[in-house]
Amino acid sequence: MLEPRILEERPNSRSTVLRRAVVLTPAAIFLLVLLGFTLYWRSFFGILVIGMGALPATLEAVAALRDLRAAPITTRGRVSRLWKKSRYLVFGRVDYALIGQRLFELNAVTAMELHEGDEIIIEHWPHTNTIVTVARPPFEPAAPFMPRP
Repeated sequence: MLEPRILEERPNSRSTVLRRAVVLTPAAIFLLVLLGFTLYWRSFFGILVIGMGALPATLEAVAALRDLRAAPITTRGRVSRLWKKSRYLVFGRVDYALIGQRLFELNAVTAMELHEGDEIIIEHWPHTNTIVTVARPPFEPAAPFMPRP
């Protein structure tokens, strides 16, 4: 059997998940405590502003903590959408790919090689969608055409 052609490989993906957990967990706890104080003081503006930071930080921290106990999974599917976006206002461009219902951050070179409709195999962490490898499936030649008699 033919091997898939690897487009991107991140051997340190486990340390990326660990780093996210170490950074985001204390930040989420701090923001949740701060949100508790603003709830106690009944400051609508404070609840709104801090809540907008506390909710995403908490969701990302929980996802990273769940990935520490999980194992990478493999998703195979077609790229339904590719796009670029700025990470922080206008600084840093990030390439995104939507495969099925999952969103992945791709390397810029990998994103340039892919097109919408391409079939790919992605090994990733299940909750944060941190990529381990991105590969094209092996080429399988079509069956020869046999005309009917």
